[in-house]
Amino acid sequence: MRLTGALESVRLSALTARTAGRPDVAVGVVDGTIDPDHPDLARQSVRFVGAAVPAPTPGAPPGHGTLVVSSLAARPTAQNPGICPGCSFVVRSVPGVDSPPATPADLADALADVVAAGARVVNLSLALERLPAEGTDNDLGIDVLLDAVELARRHGVLVVAAAGNDGEFGGSPLVRHPWVIPVVACDDSGRPLPTSTLGRAIGRHGLTAPALPRRLSGRGLSGTSAAAPVVTGAVALLWSLFPGACAHAVRDAITQARLPARRTSVVPPLLDASYAYDVLRTISA
Repeated sequence: MRLTGALESVRLSALTARTAGRPDVAVGVVDGTIDPDHPDLARQSVRFVGAAVPAPTPGAPPGHGTLVVSSLAARPTAQNPGICPGCSFVVRSVPGVDSPPATPADLADALADVVAAGARVVNLSLALERLPAEGTDNDLGIDVLLDAVELARRHGVLVVAAAGNDGEFGGSPLVRHPWVIPVVACDDSGRPLPTSTLGRAIGRHGLTAPALPRRLSGRGLSGTSAAAPVVTGAVALLWSLFPGACAHAVRDAITQARLPARRTSVVPPLLDASYAYDVLRTISA
């Protein structure tokens, strides 16, 4: 597989040199409009679940969802192959991702659907709508979403989410949940992009990853939306190499939770796929 310098900076070749992914490792993607007929996804194992979302307009540029799915699933012979094209993919479109952002209730339903469909790891490269202050009726929507994250945790499904591109401090309730792995975007040298959302919870249990550039038919993917699939793809490859590993072990390995230093920075550490592979190889021996 061809790797850009950005992906080499997180030592992803330690995984891609060994596997392109296994079909029995299902990767969930919850995102906006996704074109199942895009050439990059031809003959790939992509299955749609849940509520129907209107199909993309013929001739229109690829939607955000198509870009995210192709980052992971694009066939090996594509100009830009996906990170884990040998895996299978469970896709759930949600309304209002491209514009406006998704609602907590829609995202909760979608997350529950891909968990029920057998996903092992779920990619959320999307933003939540801006929420009213605490104590309003909208709190119920957030409670439903966090309940869906707990459902994923109970089923051993890892959840990887874009930290956000507001350039602010804190992050949404979703990325502050301790089971979610929030992803901050960085440049090729590992410096966080100034637009990336940072925060104490993000720094404590998240990761930084390169914003893998992706363009299809003139439309591009950038920021934390482009960085989250790098982490999701790494998780899928790790599970392909260590199919017997439990979710907690994979999560600890990928987030470098076994390192002795206590995290206090609002910037999470850079993904190190080779380190995660070594950790899982040691505990699986």
